[in-house]
Amino acid sequence: MNAATLVAIATALLGLLLLLVAWHARAHRGLGAGETVALDNVTLFSARLQLVGRPDRIVKQGNNYIPEEWKSSKRVSHGHRLQLATYFILIEEEYGVRPDHGVVVLGDGSRVTVNNTEALREEVLSIAAKIRAHRAVIAEPVPVCQPASKCRRCGQRSNCDQATP
Repeated sequence: MNAATLVAIATALLGLLLLLVAWHARAHRGLGAGETVALDNVTLFSARLQLVGRPDRIVKQGNNYIPEEWKSSKRVSHGHRLQLATYFILIEEEYGVRPDHGVVVLGDGSRVTVNNTEALREEVLSIAAKIRAHRAVIAEPVPVCQPASKCRRCGQRSNCDQATP
């Protein structure tokens, strides 16, 4: 064998080794199969529902869009499920297809499937409605009835539209 053939064989073996290492690292980190549509670079927004979210990864498998959320924790919490449920709603709004499930990838690389249930959807929409109701109350002015001397010394005077002269 000449030198060029040896270099070609060594390069091919190195390439194969790198592919195996990359495959192992991908599996160890919990990355699943499918075409990556977004990798923490797409913010989804629904003006109609006043929801916003940024999934860590969106994978396309066939006609389905599957959100993935990566967590350093050892188990899935209810908050993680609600976060995925928000992404289910936003993905349906954005792509016109309702995901049937999502995945939480835990710190050890294990993958936990979360089904897109009607109960999760309703809980997210209920929580969002409560947040909007609280925000409306927070936006209402708080009546202030202080003597002018106290008002002049108040540290929030510059933020107050009821300040007395």
